Amino acid sequence: MFTRKTLAALTITSALAVTPAAFAAKMITVANFFPDTHPNSVALKDTFKKDVESLSNGELKVKVFSNGVLGAEEKLYNSVRGGTINMAILGTIMDKEVENVGIIQLPFLFKNYEHAQTVLNSEIGQKLVNDMDTNTGMHFLAYGVQGFRVVASNREISSMDDFKGLRLRFPGITSMLEIGNNLGANITPLPISEVFSALEQGVVDGVENPYPNIVASKWYEIVKYITETNHVFTPNLYLMNNNTWNGLTKEQQKAVSTAAQNAAKQEWSLLIKQEAQNKAKLEQDGVKITVPDQAFHAALIKAEQSAYENFYKTHPGARDIVEEIIALGEK
Repeated sequence: MFTRKTLAALTITSALAVTPAAFAAKMITVANFFPDTHPNSVALKDTFKKDVESLSNGELKVKVFSNGVLGAEEKLYNSVRGGTINMAILGTIMDKEVENVGIIQLPFLFKNYEHAQTVLNSEIGQKLVNDMDTNTGMHFLAYGVQGFRVVASNREISSMDDFKGLRLRFPGITSMLEIGNNLGANITPLPISEVFSALEQGVVDGVENPYPNIVASKWYEIVKYITETNHVFTPNLYLMNNNTWNGLTKEQQKAVSTAAQNAAKQEWSLLIKQEAQNKAKLEQDGVKITVPDQAFHAALIKAEQSAYENFYKTHPGARDIVEEIIALGEK
């Protein structure tokens, strides 16, 4: 016959026995290829990690791997698809699998950050990733931002003729390679992690990327000229492996989704604020920044028009979406 003390002891023992198993936190691994100081890395650690863990009441834990320690973009893409990493922050590397996501990086499509943010946070933004789940095995969570891309090189570029013979690193994305070729430069696709050594060893003469990447990756230590072409806007996509996503409860999914949105907002805010600071730092370090004059800017736009027509040939619904994006920028 059990006494009250015995029953109490059994209850406590039972509770202690089941607590670790019942309340063991589920770990979410999230990776990017940006340096620790990049706005995305900061937002993941300051906001995403903290919000996921607090909003899930400790049921979920987050481990952030920044600075490309788990691989460059292509490896991260394949790792998330394969499930060896739960989540990653990527550009539009999946443009061959996802019907219209490549629209985002069509040349000179967005007027400014406000235009880009308005579009991506609207129904248009969701249209661009509608087939992400089915075609890649990844669940879309939010749009972050890398920024408008400029050209950093070892010589000054003030006209289209200056691109001739210039060996430029471009990401190995179909649409981006076409944009590079349209400039008239010699294009070399390389992972972002290999850019510094390629510049240092003279394998390439320059690289195009947003200001934060140029500063955070310290490419400006080697190349001392920047041409502010703003030829392409590049987003960051917060993407989670489908099996990981589907393995979460509805409450946990809400926590992750909210945390991703909050982190993306912080990322946008940080990047926009830092861009002016980045320019000032570059100039202090002896980098010459050239803003194309009206004639050069018009020539850049003209050189890239074929990118639209070629994209429309293989993406039948893209023209209408582009027109929607342009219309939003005119409001």
